[in-house]
Amino acid sequence: MARRKIKKEIQPVGYVLIADGETEQWYVELMKKHYNIRVKLQPELSCHSIKKQYELVKESIDKGYEHVFWIIDFDSIQKENNEAKNKGSVLQEFKRVYFEAKNALKWKDRLTIIVNNPCLEYWFYLHQHSESNRYFAQYETDLLPILRKFDVGGRLFDKYNKSHQDYFGKPDLFKRLLPYLKKIDFQRLRSFDFQTCNSESVSEMYKLFESLNIDERTK
Repeated sequence: MARRKIKKEIQPVGYVLIADGETEQWYVELMKKHYNIRVKLQPELSCHSIKKQYELVKESIDKGYEHVFWIIDFDSIQKENNEAKNKGSVLQEFKRVYFEAKNALKWKDRLTIIVNNPCLEYWFYLHQHSESNRYFAQYETDLLPILRKFDVGGRLFDKYNKSHQDYFGKPDLFKRLLPYLKKIDFQRLRSFDFQTCNSESVSEMYKLFESLNIDERTK
């Protein structure tokens, strides 16, 4: 009698990065291209709910991915919180999920939470400016005018409008920022803190580079 072939479940290899914003996904796509890193981006469809993103985190860990990166734009949390019928409920839910995920001992070496306050563009700001306590409340009114002043062989952000073309031009946005990325002192960058989140901007994108053992400053 012929033996039935038992299909072995193929364990995923590489990393998962969970981020709802297009800008985060575009940035990581360019990063993947530049460093040849195996990173699967989630979600494939827009998912602003912090609770659903957290479910994706847990599913990815359960599936056996080597490491999960969860990038959060805090201005999205604040916007949803302000628009909620029950004021404060979204922020409270985020705090619960955030601390639960950070304190899960079984995930300690497999999950990296990255918070940008207010958004990823503050990471771009740090490419040109040293770390400061300046607080940017809004992208459009606060950060964008300053980004447009960046001069990298011409006005790097002069026409920047978060479009696909701006990111993937020649050279692409990631490569145009590389000379400035090399100058960032990761040791000086702060981590996200709920106590100062309404008075200080912060980007934890350096955690992605450190976890992937990428250090442009050594090149």
